[in-house]
Amino acid sequence: MVRICCAVFFCLVSSFTSAQMGPKVPATRRDDVTEVLHGVSVTDPYRWLEDQKSPETRAWISAQNAYTHTLLDAWPGRAQVEKRATELLRHGSIRAPFEAGGRLFYRRRSAEQDLFLIYMRQGVEGKEDLLIDPLPMSADHSTNVDILDVSKDGKLMAYQVRKGGADEVEVHVLDVDARRDLADRLPLAVYFNVSWRPDRAGFYYSVMGPDGPRIHYHAMGTDAAKDLDVFGNGYGKDKITVVEAAGDGKHLVLTVFYGSAGKVEIWVKDLQKDAPAELITKGVDAHFNASAAGDRVILKTDWKASRGRVLVAQLDDPQQEHWKEIVPEAEATIDNLAVAGGHVVLSYVHNVSAEVRVFDIDGKLQKQMEFPTLGAVNEMSGQWDAPDGFVSFS
Repeated sequence: MVRICCAVFFCLVSSFTSAQMGPKVPATRRDDVTEVLHGVSVTDPYRWLEDQKSPETRAWISAQNAYTHTLLDAWPGRAQVEKRATELLRHGSIRAPFEAGGRLFYRRRSAEQDLFLIYMRQGVEGKEDLLIDPLPMSADHSTNVDILDVSKDGKLMAYQVRKGGADEVEVHVLDVDARRDLADRLPLAVYFNVSWRPDRAGFYYSVMGPDGPRIHYHAMGTDAAKDLDVFGNGYGKDKITVVEAAGDGKHLVLTVFYGSAGKVEIWVKDLQKDAPAELITKGVDAHFNASAAGDRVILKTDWKASRGRVLVAQLDDPQQEHWKEIVPEAEATIDNLAVAGGHVVLSYVHNVSAEVRVFDIDGKLQKQMEFPTLGAVNEMSGQWDAPDGFVSFS
Protein backbone atom coordinates (compact mmCIF):
# COMPACT_ATOMS: atom_id res chain seq x y z
CA MET A 1 0.00 0.00 0.00
CA VAL A 2 1.46 3.34 -1.01
CA ARG A 3 0.12 6.53 0.47
CA ILE A 4 0.58 9.74 -1.45
CA CYS A 5 0.46 13.00 0.40
CA CYS A 6 1.43 16.57 -0.33
CA ALA A 7 3.34 18.90 1.92
CA VAL A 8 3.57 22.62 1.40
CA PHE A 9 6.34 24.55 3.06
CA PHE A 10 5.92 28.25 3.39
CA CYS A 11 8.51 30.83 4.30
CA LEU A 12 7.92 34.50 4.86
CA VAL A 13 10.90 36.81 4.68
CA SER A 14 10.36 40.41 5.66
CA SER A 15 12.67 43.30 6.30
CA PHE A 16 12.01 46.14 8.64
CA THR A 17 13.79 49.48 8.77
CA SER A 18 14.83 50.80 12.12
CA ALA A 19 12.00 53.32 11.91
CA GLN A 20 9.44 50.55 11.40
CA MET A 21 10.74 48.41 14.25
CA GLY A 22 9.27 50.61 16.96
CA PRO A 23 10.03 49.27 20.46
CA LYS A 24 13.56 48.40 21.36
CA VAL A 25 14.66 44.77 21.31
CA PRO A 26 14.47 43.41 24.89
CA ALA A 27 17.87 43.04 26.52
CA THR A 28 19.23 39.57 27.27
CA ARG A 29 21.48 39.18 30.28
CA ARG A 30 24.85 37.52 29.64
CA ASP A 31 26.73 35.38 32.15
CA ASP A 32 30.44 34.61 32.18
CA VAL A 33 30.04 30.84 32.14
CA THR A 34 33.09 29.12 30.63
CA GLU A 35 33.86 25.41 30.62
CA VAL A 36 36.81 23.42 29.31
CA LEU A 37 35.51 20.53 27.18
CA HIS A 38 38.09 18.14 25.74
CA GLY A 39 40.73 20.82 26.17
CA VAL A 40 38.69 23.57 24.48
CA SER A 41 37.28 26.57 26.38
CA VAL A 42 33.59 27.02 25.56
CA THR A 43 31.72 30.13 26.71
CA ASP A 44 27.99 29.84 27.31
CA PRO A 45 26.62 33.28 28.30
CA TYR A 46 23.00 32.14 28.15
CA ARG A 47 23.18 29.08 30.42
CA TRP A 48 20.65 30.69 32.76
CA LEU A 49 17.97 30.37 30.06
CA GLU A 50 18.11 26.57 30.36
CA ASP A 51 16.07 26.88 33.56
CA GLN A 52 12.79 27.33 31.73
CA LYS A 53 10.74 27.53 34.95
CA SER A 54 12.67 30.35 36.63
CA PRO A 55 10.85 33.72 36.94
CA GLU A 56 13.67 35.44 35.03
CA THR A 57 13.41 33.02 32.09
CA ARG A 58 9.62 33.30 31.98
CA ALA A 59 9.86 37.11 32.02
CA TRP A 60 12.42 37.02 29.18
CA ILE A 61 10.13 34.78 27.08
CA SER A 62 7.15 37.10 27.68
CA ALA A 63 9.19 40.15 26.67
CA GLN A 64 10.46 38.46 23.50
CA ASN A 65 6.93 37.37 22.54
CA ALA A 66 5.56 40.86 23.13
CA TYR A 67 8.31 42.40 21.00
CA THR A 68 7.70 39.89 18.19
CA HIS A 69 3.99 40.71 18.16
CA THR A 70 4.71 44.44 17.86
CA LEU A 71 6.49 43.61 14.57
CA LEU A 72 4.20 40.98 13.10
CA ASP A 73 0.72 41.91 14.27
CA ALA A 74 0.72 45.21 12.39
CA TRP A 75 2.26 43.83 9.21
CA PRO A 76 -0.19 44.73 6.40
CA GLY A 77 -0.02 41.34 4.67
CA ARG A 78 -0.58 39.27 7.81
CA ALA A 79 -4.29 38.56 7.34
CA GLN A 80 -3.86 37.41 3.74
CA VAL A 81 -0.86 35.24 4.58
CA GLU A 82 -2.68 33.66 7.53
CA LYS A 83 -5.72 32.91 5.37
CA ARG A 84 -3.73 31.33 2.54
CA ALA A 85 -1.37 29.39 4.82
CA THR A 86 -4.38 27.97 6.68
CA GLU A 87 -5.91 26.83 3.39
CA LEU A 88 -2.69 25.13 2.30
CA LEU A 89 -2.04 23.44 5.62
CA ARG A 90 -5.60 22.22 6.16
CA HIS A 91 -5.37 18.72 4.76
CA GLY A 92 -5.66 15.28 6.28
CA SER A 93 -2.59 13.21 7.08
CA ILE A 94 -1.85 9.58 7.95
CA ARG A 95 1.36 8.01 9.20
CA ALA A 96 2.88 4.68 8.18
CA PRO A 97 1.34 1.91 10.33
CA PHE A 98 2.68 -0.73 12.69
CA GLU A 99 1.50 -4.22 11.72
CA ALA A 100 1.10 -6.77 14.51
CA GLY A 101 -1.11 -9.84 14.83
CA GLY A 102 -2.83 -9.01 11.55
CA ARG A 103 -3.77 -5.57 12.86
CA LEU A 104 -2.61 -2.17 11.66
CA PHE A 105 -1.91 0.57 14.20
CA TYR A 106 -1.43 4.10 12.93
CA ARG A 107 -1.92 7.82 13.58
CA ARG A 108 -4.27 9.91 11.47
CA ARG A 109 -5.79 13.37 11.63
CA SER A 110 -8.48 14.89 9.44
CA ALA A 111 -8.22 18.31 7.80
CA GLU A 112 -10.28 19.80 10.64
CA GLN A 113 -8.13 18.37 13.44
CA ASP A 114 -4.90 19.78 14.82
CA LEU A 115 -3.74 16.57 16.54
CA PHE A 116 -3.12 13.01 15.40
CA LEU A 117 -5.45 10.32 16.79
CA ILE A 118 -4.41 6.66 17.15
CA TYR A 119 -6.45 4.10 15.17
CA MET A 120 -6.44 0.37 14.55
CA ARG A 121 -7.92 -1.77 11.82
CA GLN A 122 -7.97 -5.51 11.14
CA GLY A 123 -5.92 -5.77 7.95
CA VAL A 124 -5.59 -3.19 5.21
CA GLU A 125 -9.30 -3.34 4.30
CA GLY A 126 -10.63 -3.67 7.86
CA LYS A 127 -12.92 -1.30 9.73
CA GLU A 128 -11.16 1.64 11.36
CA ASP A 129 -11.43 1.75 15.16
CA LEU A 130 -10.39 4.73 17.29
CA LEU A 131 -8.04 3.70 20.12
CA ILE A 132 -6.69 6.94 21.61
CA ASP A 133 -8.20 10.42 21.18
CA PRO A 134 -5.94 13.17 22.60
CA LEU A 135 -8.34 16.02 21.75
CA PRO A 136 -10.22 15.88 25.09
CA MET A 137 -7.00 15.53 27.09
CA SER A 138 -6.32 19.29 27.14
CA ALA A 139 -8.58 22.28 26.49
CA ASP A 140 -5.95 23.97 24.32
CA HIS A 141 -4.98 20.73 22.48
CA SER A 142 -1.44 20.94 23.85
CA THR A 143 -1.36 17.22 24.75
CA ASN A 144 -0.53 14.75 22.01
CA VAL A 145 0.04 10.99 21.70
CA ASP A 146 2.23 8.72 19.61
CA ILE A 147 2.69 4.97 19.14
CA LEU A 148 5.94 3.55 20.56
CA ASP A 149 5.55 -0.16 19.83
CA VAL A 150 2.91 -2.89 19.58
CA SER A 151 3.28 -6.44 20.91
CA LYS A 152 3.74 -9.15 18.28
CA ASP A 153 0.18 -10.46 18.73
CA GLY A 154 -1.35 -6.97 18.50
CA LYS A 155 -2.83 -7.22 22.00
CA LEU A 156 -0.79 -4.54 23.81
CA MET A 157 0.29 -1.11 22.58
CA ALA A 158 2.88 1.08 24.27
CA TYR A 159 2.26 4.75 23.55
CA GLN A 160 3.53 8.09 24.81
CA VAL A 161 1.66 11.10 26.16
CA ARG A 162 3.36 14.47 25.69
CA LYS A 163 2.07 17.63 27.39
CA GLY A 164 2.77 21.15 26.22
CA GLY A 165 5.47 20.20 23.74
CA ALA A 166 7.86 19.08 26.50
CA ASP A 167 10.77 16.75 25.75
CA GLU A 168 9.64 14.53 28.62
CA VAL A 169 6.74 12.12 28.08
CA GLU A 170 4.87 9.41 29.99
CA VAL A 171 4.74 5.87 28.61
CA HIS A 172 1.36 4.10 28.87
CA VAL A 173 0.30 0.56 27.93
CA LEU A 174 -3.10 -0.04 26.32
CA ASP A 175 -4.94 -3.36 26.48
CA VAL A 176 -6.19 -3.18 22.90
CA ASP A 177 -9.13 -5.57 23.18
CA ALA A 178 -10.36 -4.14 26.49
CA ARG A 179 -9.70 -0.54 25.33
CA ARG A 180 -8.21 0.44 28.68
CA ASP A 181 -4.81 1.41 30.05
CA LEU A 182 -3.05 -1.08 32.26
CA ALA A 183 -1.40 -0.15 35.54
CA ASP A 184 2.03 -0.43 33.87
CA ARG A 185 3.23 3.12 33.29
CA LEU A 186 6.67 4.72 32.97
CA PRO A 187 7.10 8.12 34.65
CA LEU A 188 7.82 11.43 32.97
CA ALA A 189 11.23 11.32 31.25
CA VAL A 190 12.97 11.52 27.86
CA TYR A 191 12.50 8.14 26.16
CA PHE A 192 14.13 7.15 22.88
CA ASN A 193 12.21 3.96 22.06
CA VAL A 194 10.31 0.93 23.34
CA SER A 195 10.54 -2.66 22.08
CA TRP A 196 8.26 -5.52 23.19
CA ARG A 197 9.48 -9.03 23.89
CA PRO A 198 7.91 -11.45 21.38
CA ASP A 199 5.93 -13.11 24.20
CA ARG A 200 4.72 -9.67 25.49
CA ALA A 201 5.78 -10.58 29.03
CA GLY A 202 7.51 -7.20 29.15
CA PHE A 203 9.30 -4.59 27.09
CA TYR A 204 12.72 -2.98 26.80
CA TYR A 205 13.09 0.77 26.66
CA SER A 206 15.77 3.44 26.31
CA VAL A 207 15.59 6.45 28.62
CA MET A 208 17.83 9.42 29.35
CA GLY A 209 18.90 9.01 32.97
CA PRO A 210 20.74 11.41 35.28
CA ASP A 211 24.12 10.20 33.96
CA GLY A 212 23.22 9.42 30.34
CA PRO A 213 21.10 7.06 28.24
CA ARG A 214 20.27 3.67 29.73
CA ILE A 215 18.30 0.66 28.52
CA HIS A 216 15.98 -0.99 31.02
CA TYR A 217 13.55 -3.91 31.04
CA HIS A 218 10.01 -3.66 32.43
CA ALA A 219 8.21 -6.90 33.29
CA MET A 220 4.44 -6.50 32.95
CA GLY A 221 2.60 -6.16 36.24
CA THR A 222 5.64 -4.99 38.21
CA ASP A 223 6.68 -1.66 39.72
CA ALA A 224 8.49 0.48 37.13
CA ALA A 225 10.81 1.75 39.86
CA LYS A 226 12.29 -1.76 40.02
CA ASP A 227 12.92 -2.16 36.29
CA LEU A 228 16.15 -3.96 35.41
CA ASP A 229 19.19 -2.10 34.09
CA VAL A 230 20.22 -3.86 30.87
CA PHE A 231 22.75 -1.70 29.00
CA GLY A 232 24.39 1.72 28.77
CA ASN A 233 26.58 2.20 31.83
CA GLY A 234 29.43 4.56 30.99
CA TYR A 235 27.69 6.47 28.19
CA GLY A 236 27.25 10.20 28.79
CA LYS A 237 24.42 12.51 27.86
CA ASP A 238 25.97 13.21 24.46
CA LYS A 239 24.96 9.69 23.31
CA ILE A 240 21.61 8.16 22.30
CA THR A 241 20.77 4.49 22.67
CA VAL A 242 18.09 2.42 20.92
CA VAL A 243 17.01 -1.17 21.66
CA GLU A 244 15.26 -3.79 19.53
CA ALA A 245 14.15 -7.20 20.81
CA ALA A 246 14.81 -9.69 18.01
CA GLY A 247 12.00 -11.88 16.77
CA ASP A 248 13.82 -15.04 17.86
CA GLY A 249 13.21 -14.02 21.47
CA LYS A 250 16.84 -14.72 22.28
CA HIS A 251 18.72 -11.54 21.40
CA LEU A 252 18.72 -7.78 21.73
CA VAL A 253 20.13 -5.49 19.04
CA LEU A 254 21.47 -2.33 20.68
CA THR A 255 22.48 0.86 18.84
CA VAL A 256 24.55 3.74 20.24
CA PHE A 257 24.59 7.02 18.31
CA TYR A 258 27.50 9.46 18.70
CA GLY A 259 25.48 12.50 17.63
CA SER A 260 23.81 13.00 14.26
CA ALA A 261 27.08 13.09 12.32
CA GLY A 262 29.18 10.76 14.44
CA LYS A 263 29.90 7.07 14.35
CA VAL A 264 27.38 4.40 15.37
CA GLU A 265 28.02 1.33 17.52
CA ILE A 266 25.99 -1.88 17.11
CA TRP A 267 25.88 -4.34 20.00
CA VAL A 268 24.22 -7.76 20.28
CA LYS A 269 23.18 -9.23 23.62
CA ASP A 270 22.43 -12.94 23.96
CA LEU A 271 19.62 -13.17 26.52
CA GLN A 272 20.28 -16.87 27.08
CA LYS A 273 23.77 -16.23 28.39
CA ASP A 274 24.82 -14.45 31.56
CA ALA A 275 27.29 -12.30 29.67
CA PRO A 276 27.56 -8.64 28.67
CA ALA A 277 26.50 -7.40 25.25
CA GLU A 278 28.97 -7.90 22.40
CA LEU A 279 30.18 -4.94 20.32
CA ILE A 280 30.08 -6.15 16.71
CA THR A 281 31.27 -2.89 15.09
CA LYS A 282 34.45 -2.60 17.14
CA GLY A 283 37.05 -0.47 15.41
CA VAL A 284 34.62 0.68 12.68
CA ASP A 285 34.12 4.45 12.44
CA ALA A 286 31.01 4.54 10.24
CA HIS A 287 27.24 4.96 10.25
CA PHE A 288 24.97 1.95 10.71
CA ASN A 289 21.24 1.34 10.69
CA ALA A 290 20.38 -2.04 12.21
CA SER A 291 17.15 -4.01 11.95
CA ALA A 292 16.52 -7.42 13.51
CA ALA A 293 15.21 -10.06 11.09
CA GLY A 294 14.37 -13.28 12.90
CA ASP A 295 17.69 -14.79 13.94
CA ARG A 296 19.67 -12.27 11.87
CA VAL A 297 20.44 -8.58 11.89
CA ILE A 298 20.39 -6.47 8.72
CA LEU A 299 22.95 -3.63 8.62
CA LYS A 300 22.75 -0.61 6.35
CA THR A 301 26.10 1.16 6.43
CA ASP A 302 28.42 3.59 4.68
CA TRP A 303 31.45 1.58 5.85
CA LYS A 304 33.67 1.22 2.76
CA ALA A 305 30.71 2.45 0.68
CA SER A 306 29.96 6.18 0.72
CA ARG A 307 26.59 5.67 -1.02
CA GLY A 308 25.65 2.79 1.28
CA ARG A 309 25.43 -0.98 1.17
CA VAL A 310 23.62 -3.71 3.13
CA LEU A 311 25.18 -6.50 5.18
CA VAL A 312 23.66 -9.39 7.12
CA ALA A 313 24.94 -11.07 10.28
CA GLN A 314 23.74 -14.09 12.27
CA LEU A 315 22.74 -13.06 15.79
CA ASP A 316 24.38 -16.10 17.35
CA ASP A 317 27.68 -15.34 15.55
CA PRO A 318 27.61 -11.62 14.69
CA GLN A 319 31.30 -10.76 14.42
CA GLN A 320 32.58 -8.76 11.41
CA GLU A 321 34.53 -11.63 9.85
CA HIS A 322 31.22 -13.45 9.32
CA TRP A 323 29.23 -10.54 7.86
CA LYS A 324 27.86 -11.10 4.38
CA GLU A 325 27.22 -8.33 1.88
CA ILE A 326 23.80 -8.80 0.27
CA VAL A 327 23.22 -5.43 -1.43
CA PRO A 328 26.37 -3.74 -2.76
CA GLU A 329 26.91 -0.02 -3.25
CA ALA A 330 25.09 1.33 -6.31
CA GLU A 331 24.94 4.55 -8.30
CA ALA A 332 21.96 5.70 -6.21
CA THR A 333 22.45 6.46 -2.51
CA ILE A 334 20.65 4.30 0.05
CA ASP A 335 18.52 6.54 2.24
CA ASN A 336 16.64 4.18 4.55
CA LEU A 337 16.11 0.53 5.45
CA ALA A 338 13.07 -1.49 6.52
CA VAL A 339 12.27 -5.20 6.72
CA ALA A 340 8.89 -6.66 5.78
CA GLY A 341 7.58 -10.11 4.94
CA GLY A 342 11.01 -11.73 4.92
CA HIS A 343 12.37 -9.07 2.56
CA VAL A 344 14.76 -6.13 2.78
CA VAL A 345 13.18 -2.85 1.65
CA LEU A 346 15.50 0.01 0.69
CA SER A 347 14.72 3.58 -0.27
CA TYR A 348 17.25 5.29 -2.51
CA VAL A 349 17.83 8.87 -3.61
CA HIS A 350 18.65 9.03 -7.32
CA ASN A 351 18.68 12.24 -9.36
CA VAL A 352 17.07 14.05 -6.41
CA SER A 353 14.10 11.70 -6.34
CA ALA A 354 13.15 8.62 -4.31
CA GLU A 355 13.23 5.00 -5.44
CA VAL A 356 12.18 1.94 -3.41
CA ARG A 357 13.63 -1.50 -4.16
CA VAL A 358 12.72 -4.81 -2.51
CA PHE A 359 15.33 -7.58 -2.10
CA ASP A 360 15.23 -11.11 -0.72
CA ILE A 361 17.55 -12.08 2.12
CA ASP A 362 20.23 -13.14 -0.38
CA GLY A 363 20.19 -9.71 -2.02
CA LYS A 364 18.30 -10.64 -5.19
CA LEU A 365 16.15 -7.78 -6.46
CA GLN A 366 12.48 -8.76 -6.29
CA LYS A 367 10.77 -5.56 -7.38
CA GLN A 368 11.10 -1.81 -7.72
CA MET A 369 8.11 0.27 -6.65
CA GLU A 370 6.63 2.55 -9.29
CA PHE A 371 5.60 6.02 -8.11
CA PRO A 372 3.30 8.32 -10.10
CA THR A 373 5.76 11.22 -10.11
CA LEU A 374 9.07 12.45 -8.73
CA GLY A 375 9.03 12.76 -4.95
CA ALA A 376 10.37 11.74 -1.57
CA VAL A 377 9.87 8.69 0.64
CA ASN A 378 9.16 9.93 4.16
CA GLU A 379 8.52 6.70 6.05
CA MET A 380 8.82 2.94 5.59
CA SER A 381 7.53 0.36 8.05
CA GLY A 382 7.13 -3.38 8.31
CA GLN A 383 7.84 -6.50 10.35
CA TRP A 384 10.09 -9.33 9.26
CA ASP A 385 7.45 -11.98 9.94
CA ALA A 386 4.39 -9.93 8.83
CA PRO A 387 3.14 -10.02 5.22
CA ASP A 388 2.93 -6.30 4.38
CA GLY A 389 5.25 -3.34 4.13
CA PHE A 390 4.24 0.32 4.00
CA VAL A 391 5.77 3.31 2.27
CA SER A 392 4.85 6.97 2.75
CA PHE A 393 5.52 8.99 -0.41
CA SER A 394 5.12 12.70 -1.07
